[in-house]
Amino acid sequence: MFRKIQIPMGLFKRPTRTDEASSKLGFDLLQPESANVIEENGYNPRRAISKSGNGYLYSLEAAITPNDTRCMEMAKAHFLSYACSLQSSALPSIKEAQSIAKARLMEIASPEKADMLSYLVAHDTAGYGPISILLEDRHNIEEIEVNSPDSSIIVYSTRYGRCITNLRFTGEHSFRSAINRLICNTEKELGENTPIIDSQVADIRIHAQIRPYALSGAAASIRVGGRKEIDLNYILKSGTTAPDILAYLWIALESKQNIIISGAPASGKTTLLSALTAMMPSNEKIVTIEEDINEIRRESAYNMVGLYGSRYNSVGPKEQVINSLRMRPDRVIVGEMRGEEAKDLFMGANIGISFAATMHSSDGGMQILKKLMVKPMCVETKSLSMLDAAVYMRQIDINGRSISGIFEYRWLSRGEADEGVEIGDEDMVSITDIVSGAKPNRQLMRESKALSAYSRLRCISQKDAAKEFDRRSRLISECFECGKDIGKEIMKYCGW
Repeated sequence: MFRKIQIPMGLFKRPTRTDEASSKLGFDLLQPESANVIEENGYNPRRAISKSGNGYLYSLEAAITPNDTRCMEMAKAHFLSYACSLQSSALPSIKEAQSIAKARLMEIASPEKADMLSYLVAHDTAGYGPISILLEDRHNIEEIEVNSPDSSIIVYSTRYGRCITNLRFTGEHSFRSAINRLICNTEKELGENTPIIDSQVADIRIHAQIRPYALSGAAASIRVGGRKEIDLNYILKSGTTAPDILAYLWIALESKQNIIISGAPASGKTTLLSALTAMMPSNEKIVTIEEDINEIRRESAYNMVGLYGSRYNSVGPKEQVINSLRMRPDRVIVGEMRGEEAKDLFMGANIGISFAATMHSSDGGMQILKKLMVKPMCVETKSLSMLDAAVYMRQIDINGRSISGIFEYRWLSRGEADEGVEIGDEDMVSITDIVSGAKPNRQLMRESKALSAYSRLRCISQKDAAKEFDRRSRLISECFECGKDIGKEIMKYCGW
């Protein structure tokens, strides 16, 4: 698929005098074979998306000759010598590094060639090698994947899905150096003592592993948040849901219903949960628990506490859920529920602390309850009765995420005539599909458990609660059509 042009290995760490002899780049640039280019952008050097068989290629359009490689090595040596002479402990920026490298390359190459070669040298020395090159196109890339230190890097394009690139590291050392430079301000380091790291830098999530856990020697997944605004307007604009569904969730959250958002990985669970925080009363004390990654944010919340619970340290999600219950919260939000923390979260719900959480699931309805009852979550059947509703999300294409279903759980006693599903010795549950196949059932919503809870909270009739549901649905629709910020309009409407 690619014809190799070698750009040998170099170092990413801050240079010392002994590093000047090692001036080879830490990544290879592979020249793509002839393919059908279907998209180009205006970066310099340009990026191109090409069709190749059943897949796509993402190429950095830069032709490198053996003479160019020697020129880059000379420019890198020049930059390393300059960096060693600096009094400051900080390296120059990528832009400054390119200027320094270009000054040297102008003596031995044409202006056009010097500009391209200095770009590569700058990212190798002052950036994160191929990672920082790809991050420049963050608007079009959702994820950067490294499957091994000597294979082509893969990107997940927002329009074309997975694409093979013509960039790759030259080995484990250059991969590790690039990752450590990327996370240098997080007080973490990928190395022998910590061969697995989870981290976040701005809106970039990094998960990386090296030997002995990564069988290929090194692997990483770098999720790029981009600069898009993740709010209720975005949820509607992207086709994830409809105004009626948001109005239902608004009433359910205001009524302190306990909700789980489930689905497969990358189905948009955490994105939806973060957007829904705009529907939670601003006077509530909310405690969020995430694993070293801060995705749940709410700008208008003045009483929101964020806690980290890493599975690689002594304080994990379970411990942080227990700690959160001691902080007098009105609501606990768990970014991803996977283990024993589920049991403690449901115990907290039994004492009146509502929750919202995400979890992985292959289906909705009963499948969610079954997964909660077995290992590693092991929620007791008696505690399960605190779950009011579950949202099931599905990825429908490369870009599309959709609320495929919403299920309300009504817990029955043996004496009730309603037919339900038995889940324990004395426990039965009736499940109502409020949303099925991404289509909301307005009549079921107007008669739902969430609206019943809202009518009790506000001391109004179920009929008046249904009218309020209709008003909120119209408000969301009108705000979206007029381009107003739905989150801010919700705060005005509720007097928050």
